[in-house]
Amino acid sequence: MAGGKETPRQKMIGMMYLVLTALLALNISKDVLNAFIQINKSLGVTNSVLEAKADATIEGLRASKEAEKAAPFLAKAEEVANKGDEMIAYIEELKARVMACSMKSNKDGAGYEEFMKDGKAIEIGSPEGREKVAKPDENQNNTTLLVGQNPQAPRTDPWSANELKQRLEAYRDWFKTIEVTNIAGKQIKLRDDVISSINSAFVFPEEENEGVKEVWETSTFYHSPLVAVIATLSKIQADVLNAKTSAITDLATSINTTDLKFTDVTVAVVPKQSYVLKGDSFVAEVYLAAYNKNSQTRIYMGGEFDGKSIPEVFDYAGKEAVPSGPDGKCKFKVNTGSLGLGEHAYKGVIVYKDAAGEDKPIAFAIPPFFVGEPALVVSPTQMNVFYRGLDNPVEISVPGVGKSALKVSMEGGSISGPGGDGTYTVKPGQGNEATIRVTANVNGKDTPMPPKKFRIKRIPDPVPSFGGKKPFDSSISQGDASVAAGVRADMEGFDFNVKVLVKSFKLTITNQGSFKEFKSSNNAVTGDMTDNIKKAKKGEKIFIEEIMVDMPDGTTRKVASITLKIV
Repeated sequence: MAGGKETPRQKMIGMMYLVLTALLALNISKDVLNAFIQINKSLGVTNSVLEAKADATIEGLRASKEAEKAAPFLAKAEEVANKGDEMIAYIEELKARVMACSMKSNKDGAGYEEFMKDGKAIEIGSPEGREKVAKPDENQNNTTLLVGQNPQAPRTDPWSANELKQRLEAYRDWFKTIEVTNIAGKQIKLRDDVISSINSAFVFPEEENEGVKEVWETSTFYHSPLVAVIATLSKIQADVLNAKTSAITDLATSINTTDLKFTDVTVAVVPKQSYVLKGDSFVAEVYLAAYNKNSQTRIYMGGEFDGKSIPEVFDYAGKEAVPSGPDGKCKFKVNTGSLGLGEHAYKGVIVYKDAAGEDKPIAFAIPPFFVGEPALVVSPTQMNVFYRGLDNPVEISVPGVGKSALKVSMEGGSISGPGGDGTYTVKPGQGNEATIRVTANVNGKDTPMPPKKFRIKRIPDPVPSFGGKKPFDSSISQGDASVAAGVRADMEGFDFNVKVLVKSFKLTITNQGSFKEFKSSNNAVTGDMTDNIKKAKKGEKIFIEEIMVDMPDGTTRKVASITLKIV
């Protein structure tokens, strides 16, 4: 028991130590333990993805066609990878030591090797983990290892939370020292936004608990169940890997950051249209990629070609040049009146001056375009798909043909209109695909246009919120939680103006290790919910789950849960 001046909370812990231990063991529900296990498993998947991304970026640097230019960045990227791997390995061993400490009561985590496999701590949720970790809710022994018996003065020995924090701070600060000298002698550092992101990931603030400030080590690990400790360490690993990946990606993209002259130039060819009515003009813009307005370029056309082979530089002497305009772009134009129906492609050469002032030609191709008769144009005004259960507005037209001369039908749903604004309304059926067919009266003859197919999708899930907090949030103030009127759901990022209503939800709140569960048959918070929220203390959690929402497509959906810690 800690001596000296103690808060009422610390005195209670000292007096009721054995009783509290028993209560904690009894009150941590199996569902909560399993939730931590699932969170840890999910973090493991995230970490694997981050590791794969970092590895792929480094392999890309190793395979770079500009090996000399990439070499210093590759060396630093490999150093970043090694630093990150060392930190990950340390945390993996710390996980194993925490398990050994909890299960074997070894204060320093001795015997941790039993809880490691292939260099990684075993997964608690795996068959092997469930066998070896019989008490996933154990919280006394791991507290001894990570914090010690005095929460106001956490231990600083090896494998303590304090040592972990110091290592993470050193890891964070090391990124500020990263500097690469490129082949031009320029010093390149990580971008400010990358450093800022890394700094924000490794902050270890004090938190107030019942009027007493607690250091990060205590607020994070003191008397936390084993599964929660492991999940927290996995989250820290995700931060480590994210910093590693961000730095490696920034190094890879910085190779050409300070280049002032082109070392590898390509051509941008932008056709104004790929389908041209006979008699109209085809227009394409041809210019240097990454150009500037002062670049003096010109193009020479070499006529049509098959559109399949790779064009080569030809002798352009004596051919008429098309110079670039004030915006640095060269424009190629050909009238299609003399062209036959079907596909056409052109080849050419663009010429620019290099750093020495010499002409440099590059061959290019105008992508194939089609010359044809009038064709159907169907353009969804808001989406490239139709959403089931909604009125989907679409515009339907045929170039050169009035809307009154169109006959429109649909398979896989129904279509009505046009309305006063000229748009049609599509109501998709239950299938996954719809086809719109149009017959146009052209020169007094009904001509079927090529049919157009569209995908049918269900409306995406809405995003729930409670007191302004959403599934990706982790905390809420006592005041905001107490005045929250209910749970709402919004179609965030959805282009249609759709309103949805929460039909019911369940609210669970922790109270000194126990759980109280309440249900609402609508979107409003009940009186019992509000009363218990007001009684909740800082550090306790609110779980809003089983949120059921009535959707416009006639379905009732269960949406994402919200877990919030009261701060």
